[in-house]
Amino acid sequence: MKALCFADVHAKISFLPALENILAANNFDLILFPGDLVNVGREMEYAERFIKIIQKSGVPTFWVPGNNDVGEAYHLLQAGLTSVENKKIKFADLKIVGMGGVPDLWGHNIFPPKVSDADIENSIFLSHIPPKNFKNFRKFDHSEIDDGVELKNAPRIQICGHQHHYWGVSYIGKTKILKLPAGLLMMAANLDTGSLKVEFIDLSNYDKVKVILR
Repeated sequence: MKALCFADVHAKISFLPALENILAANNFDLILFPGDLVNVGREMEYAERFIKIIQKSGVPTFWVPGNNDVGEAYHLLQAGLTSVENKKIKFADLKIVGMGGVPDLWGHNIFPPKVSDADIENSIFLSHIPPKNFKNFRKFDHSEIDDGVELKNAPRIQICGHQHHYWGVSYIGKTKILKLPAGLLMMAANLDTGSLKVEFIDLSNYDKVKVILR
């Protein structure tokens, strides 16, 4: 299946028409979104427009919150998208699990997802924060696995955001790490959920017709 992946939008105005246009131009089977649509829970009108575009597209959207998706914005996104925060969701032949949160260096605690190891194994794992100790980090897709690590109950792929300019593909053992560039930078990724092939997308190529739902 074909998944559109993006993170860290931070209420970028031109992201909305680009999102609407790329969804209209492609047959995505699902959207994977590891959080930070807005800034510190503000921009509620922006969040409402985002939800309308998603609902109009009809593409199932799986989400975990970022550190900025708080307050009313959090509840709006919880109602409008399918949350995988601390849970497992089955979608066709996929198993999707997730966790939100921010790193301890920002003064917040991290709690592991409230799912079993068996649920995480071979899953698509969404997290707002990236993992530690990944290897072979590149700003392009590749298959240079980390032979020095053998993990049990590991996901097939972890998809994450949070660090806007630090993005690419890496590995922990055989688990692929897709560290997304920021939607704020008008970037996203196309993921083949079967092969795990990644194609990074410049969304500014889709920001041509500025149609925003009212």
